[in-house]
Amino acid sequence: MNRLRQARLLSLVLSGFALAQAVSAQQQPLTRHFVTGTEERYQVTLEIKSESHSVMSETRADKTYVSPRDLSAAARLRCIVWRKILSVEPSGSAQIEEKVTPAGPSCAEAVSRGSATDPAMRNALVDFCVEWSKGSTIRYSESPFGLQTDATSLAIVPLGESAPALLAPWLRRASRASVILPDLPLAIGASRQNALQPSNVQLQNAHGSETTQWLEAQGDTPAATLHVVQQLSWKSSPDAAKSGQSHARTARDEIFFADSLTTLSLVDSSVLRASRTASRTTTHPIDPVPGLPNPPDFSSKLTLTVAIERQP
Repeated sequence: MNRLRQARLLSLVLSGFALAQAVSAQQQPLTRHFVTGTEERYQVTLEIKSESHSVMSETRADKTYVSPRDLSAAARLRCIVWRKILSVEPSGSAQIEEKVTPAGPSCAEAVSRGSATDPAMRNALVDFCVEWSKGSTIRYSESPFGLQTDATSLAIVPLGESAPALLAPWLRRASRASVILPDLPLAIGASRQNALQPSNVQLQNAHGSETTQWLEAQGDTPAATLHVVQQLSWKSSPDAAKSGQSHARTARDEIFFADSLTTLSLVDSSVLRASRTASRTTTHPIDPVPGLPNPPDFSSKLTLTVAIERQP
């Protein structure tokens, strides 16, 4: 009887020790655990929408009539991504081979049509689709914190932004089935906010913030969701406008906003699914319209939405 009690007591002590270890591990920043030979397959869907809002004026019988002028175009693209862990270094970094294969309809079919679609915007999206949908195979190194090197062969597909380009480099990273892990203890509700101070000379007057938070994740697999929100606003000089842009006579108010939710397995910290969106909005006044007290505004917005889903 004494031996049975001792065994039960020892079992309770060991269980408590294991639980304490697990709790302690959750108070440390999450890192990726790579295993050589592991293969991961993902479906990546990109939705892109370009829109502009302004006014049209028409003078009839000495009267000026003003009506809104809204233009837009949209596209939905899809690809399949395979990632294979080729080797793991003593530091924990991994050599990875990644293959991207287009899986959606042709670009002509992927870009929206209709009476509200602007032909110039639609043609620009078709050109982007052709470049973005090209298949590729690359190799790179990824650290346990998600930092990637030697991935320069993955080109940035331009989106026709005014300088400095923000959405294009954001998309190159956001469409990858990985994430940069924060130096933030893994605890549900833990959060941190940092001020964004870009070093780019064209963003000297910019101000913004980045907020990172760990959230609870739903599902059968033990997981946690990393929520990252970035926002940046600044004034661009007229000289920073795109070449040939007719509305670039005054300084422009610009806003960049990105919101990312990435659910990670607590087994190896691999991505299970992700929802990531970013937008850039530009607003500035245009030529005065007779009869209006103030010059109307011209605004344009480009929105990208990326969905990543782990496949069996």
